[in-house]
Amino acid sequence: MPASDKPHSRYMPGLDGLRALALIGVMGYHWSFGFAGGGFLGVSLFFVLSGYLITDILASQWHHQRRIDLKDFWIRRFRRLLPAMLLMLFILVVWVTLFDRSRLATLRGEVLGAVTYISNWQFIFQQQSYFESFGPPSPLGHFWSLAVEEQFYLLWPLIMLAVLKLFPRRGQLFTFIAAGAAISALAMAVIYQPGDDPSRVYYGTDTRAFGLLIGAGLAVVWPSWKLSTPVSRATRRRLNVTGAAAMLIILSMMWQVDRYDSFLYQGGMFLFSLAAAVLVAVLAHPGASISRLLSWKPLLWVGVRSYGIYLWHYPVMILTSPASGAGDLSLPQVALQIASSVLLAALSWKYVEEPIRHGGLKKLWFKARSIRRRSTSISLRGWVVSISSLILIGVFCSGMMSSVSSARTVGDIAAMLNLDDPAPEEPDQTEGGEPGAMEPPQGQSPLPADTNGNVTPPPTDAKQPGVVKKPNSDEEADQLPLPDGATGSGNDDAGGNEEPDHPVGNDVDNKDEPTDAGNGSSDKADSGKTIPDQPNEDKADKPGEDKADDKPVQSKDSAGETTGGKSKPTKPTNKPQNPPVSKSAITAIGDSVMLGVSPYLEKSLPGIHIDAVIGRQMRQADDLIPVMKAQNRIDGGIIIIGLGTNGAFSKKDLDSLLGPLDSAKQILLINTRVPRDWEQNVNGMLAKAAAQNPKVTLVDWYSASKDHPEYFRSDGVHLEPEGAEAYTSMLLQAIKK
Repeated sequence: MPASDKPHSRYMPGLDGLRALALIGVMGYHWSFGFAGGGFLGVSLFFVLSGYLITDILASQWHHQRRIDLKDFWIRRFRRLLPAMLLMLFILVVWVTLFDRSRLATLRGEVLGAVTYISNWQFIFQQQSYFESFGPPSPLGHFWSLAVEEQFYLLWPLIMLAVLKLFPRRGQLFTFIAAGAAISALAMAVIYQPGDDPSRVYYGTDTRAFGLLIGAGLAVVWPSWKLSTPVSRATRRRLNVTGAAAMLIILSMMWQVDRYDSFLYQGGMFLFSLAAAVLVAVLAHPGASISRLLSWKPLLWVGVRSYGIYLWHYPVMILTSPASGAGDLSLPQVALQIASSVLLAALSWKYVEEPIRHGGLKKLWFKARSIRRRSTSISLRGWVVSISSLILIGVFCSGMMSSVSSARTVGDIAAMLNLDDPAPEEPDQTEGGEPGAMEPPQGQSPLPADTNGNVTPPPTDAKQPGVVKKPNSDEEADQLPLPDGATGSGNDDAGGNEEPDHPVGNDVDNKDEPTDAGNGSSDKADSGKTIPDQPNEDKADKPGEDKADDKPVQSKDSAGETTGGKSKPTKPTNKPQNPPVSKSAITAIGDSVMLGVSPYLEKSLPGIHIDAVIGRQMRQADDLIPVMKAQNRIDGGIIIIGLGTNGAFSKKDLDSLLGPLDSAKQILLINTRVPRDWEQNVNGMLAKAAAQNPKVTLVDWYSASKDHPEYFRSDGVHLEPEGAEAYTSMLLQAIKK
């Protein structure tokens, strides 16, 4: 059993057991275990523990010495946290450099964010979702909460020192801390928008500080050094009953809570933190019998090493799982991942963390100096270790330094951190001055244009989408008829307790890879130029290849430029405008799934206007309405909406999109099949909208694709050619109705 190395403090084994319980919840959530639907709340439990233990140390120093030794405090924190983290980052970069180089570009910036403890704000500025991201996730996505805690460790001692001088009385100090916690919880409730991705309030130091401050407030009114062992039987009973009730609340919320529940962000997480504080208070009391439940040796073993286990489990899970995520792993595979994480953490704790905590670096330095003084030959083992270390360091440097060495400006640093460039360049313009109009690639002929100057891309073969066929009037005559004489859009482009060593969790923020089909184009009717925005060669080979992303990257859109997933009208030109679009035009709005099947839709529905963007969310789609109205695509037209792949949305988001489309002849809502837990939420919302609006037809892709794994690529979302054909056929049948 570890002993406290701090004066005026004692080891509280129940808190290590509680730390292990929180870790199990977080890991269970990451591996999608059924008992841990709200396991991410283990992070809040860790925050309360950290706030209590850190403030207990500082308050004890102030009480007994009338001072806070900032240097000693920070050295202890860095000595406890940095060695394990740096070792994990070193091995991670070496692994990725050797075996998964496609991740290096983004990993470099994330490593810099991790070592500077700004990962949470980095993810916020990147709009990287904790809940809704999918595709290749970051192996460092769990560092957001470590960043929150390290920011607390850096700032809180300074704040405590100042506040203790201003408010020396305990009641005044508690009032100050309680006010800060209330402000933080209020900020979470105000910033949170029901139905939107809650990652901003989940990541933010400002909106998560209440958990740390609740623990800090508990340390002020319930300091561990003042708690005595001898208590009456009635007091012990009250402690045990109170602790059992708090534990029941915590376990039930970690089991059943829904991450999209508005209550969670509008007071629920605050109440959970209060329950956690009550349980911490009981477990910290030496007279509480309930602490024995959490002092089971296996729990203590896990709790003591919980920081290292948390550091390792997420990159191990990410780097050894298929593209579709850990949810598709078998139980033996998950068990192997967990065992590997625990083994790596145990080795790190034994050979790196504990030796350094007890002066191992100083001993190593003296040993190295003594070897230099003696002319002793190095053993074979020493040579092997030295050469291996040099090789690994070289691999690490080759993985990291190619970008770091070239950073010279603020823009370079922002790019390395994957943040927005503070001074983005203006898009290139053509001779005519219209942004987005491109000449055909060198060596290629322009695509044929219709009488209006619009591109008419050659159809692709449905069975061999990589083969572009020449137009064939006989073949086109065999296509299914358009409803009620629809003529198309005239625009045929496809557009020890004293040191909180706990882990803190994140799901996977995962980002998907953009494709190369361009970043949007101006209206071809405006430019009068042919624009080759037919899917590029790679996409033509795999029309469903595009992957969903949390940040929109690419659009198959001829209505206007797209920036960050939001379309805006192109700049007006002096060139003649096209005639008004037919009122029976068909317009499709979608994300990467729609983008992948666009060649099939264009072939089967000549003239269809497709606006599909990788990573598009429902809340972003209503930005397209002004352009659609300006081009007369809504009145009497057919609108196809295929959104929901990238995350849940609110009823308000859906209503704001459907409301302006009321004058359309028909609205098709395509539900989704995505191996993520927002699937049911999305499909339920779409079904309700279809039931309430007579103009809305639900296209049930979820049911149509059931028991058809051959439809999907490895991510379980994007489509193989056979799936793209089935998707298109289903849409055609829905339009004919």
